[in-house]
Amino acid sequence: MSLETKVGAFVLAGLLLLGTAIFLLGDFSLEPRYTISVTFHDVGNLSKDAPVKLSGVEVGKVRSLTLENGLAKVVCQVRKGVDIYKGAQFSVASTGIIGSKFLAIEQGSLSQGLIEAGATVSGEDPVMLEKAMTKALASLQDMLGELNAKGPRGSLTENLRETVANVRELTANLNDLIETTKPGLEKAIDRTDAITSKLDQLLEKSNAMMAGLSTDKGAVGALLHDPKVKEDVKETISSVKEAASTAKDVFGRITQFRTWWNLDWRYEHMIRTSRADVGLKISPRPGRYYYAGGANLGNINDATAHGISYAEPNRVDALLGFEGQVFSKGPYVDLGVGVLRSAGGARLTVTPFYTKPAGDKIPFGNRFSVMAQGYDFGRHRSYNGRLFTKPHYDFGLLARITKWLGVGARVEDVQELPRYQTWANILFEDQDVAYLFGLATFGAAGTKGRAKSK
Repeated sequence: MSLETKVGAFVLAGLLLLGTAIFLLGDFSLEPRYTISVTFHDVGNLSKDAPVKLSGVEVGKVRSLTLENGLAKVVCQVRKGVDIYKGAQFSVASTGIIGSKFLAIEQGSLSQGLIEAGATVSGEDPVMLEKAMTKALASLQDMLGELNAKGPRGSLTENLRETVANVRELTANLNDLIETTKPGLEKAIDRTDAITSKLDQLLEKSNAMMAGLSTDKGAVGALLHDPKVKEDVKETISSVKEAASTAKDVFGRITQFRTWWNLDWRYEHMIRTSRADVGLKISPRPGRYYYAGGANLGNINDATAHGISYAEPNRVDALLGFEGQVFSKGPYVDLGVGVLRSAGGARLTVTPFYTKPAGDKIPFGNRFSVMAQGYDFGRHRSYNGRLFTKPHYDFGLLARITKWLGVGARVEDVQELPRYQTWANILFEDQDVAYLFGLATFGAAGTKGRAKSK
């Protein structure tokens, strides 16, 4: 073989290898494909030769990106035999937060027919991370501005600070009252314990006496040998036992009483004003309570700079309540019926993930509760120029941060005129007030007993 032949064969082989490399590296394909154009306002860094995926399966490539009439036009080639139906959604997606971009297709409806080759469709613009963060920061700034904005009665922060100061002042006044009455209460409790001990001794002696009276032994037994005298003495001693048992039950109730102060503070965002509900919850025994208080207190003017308040001010709440777990491992239910906002109604509070606490720490599931209440079922009257004809229903969600503080959100009058509100709840137990109610019960029982004796 001559030198010229060898050189020619070498050059030919090199050209063949070069052409093969260009074909492979250039992503050329002999597979038949058809073209679809997609327009976007923003393609979000989508690049040429990016994959085209239908339901997560790669079916083509992006061939070009151009600007036409102020829109970004993406020309993609899809393998023939892959049918895309009208109504399909085209969007720019990525393989991860910072992964590569691709054109995603969510299949349309078979009944609408196929998208023809060469058709142009509109795509859904991607959500830009930078724009989303900018909007989120702007919303946060607006919310902080509303919290600090001056309303008819000052800013939210100032109102909350004043509310806490008022609660502290109320607590200080209660502490002063308790300190004044504490010596007398302690003496009364000590006397109650002594009286209870003596009643136990009296019951034991009366039982022994009744046992002796049942026989004719001893002087008393002989004296009561007469059936009439025996029956009279037995009735007298039975009355003494009944009175002693009643007194012991009354003394026991003094320590069963529990009381809580409750403060609900609500801020209505639409008109930028707040309201407060204050009341006392009295529980004479586990599973039952009485609640009395005022609602919508402290309204200065129904007309505000941002709208009209349709909440009727200075209402009354008075409820008879029942609370406890429905089952041994079920939710905790609190049901109160009676007067709500000076109208007949009921309130239901459910703690769905309740578990019995093992100590002072609140279990995580016990921190979340859902509230619903309804009242004024026959409402048909005008207030502040508006006619109200539907019952009043409120719903809320509360998250308890500590035993005495909870925060949440609620919506009032959902059926007639929904009003969205931020909600803060303060609930703390007052043992000294409970002692006062226990002593009052003891006094009432003593008066009733004296009346019967007369």
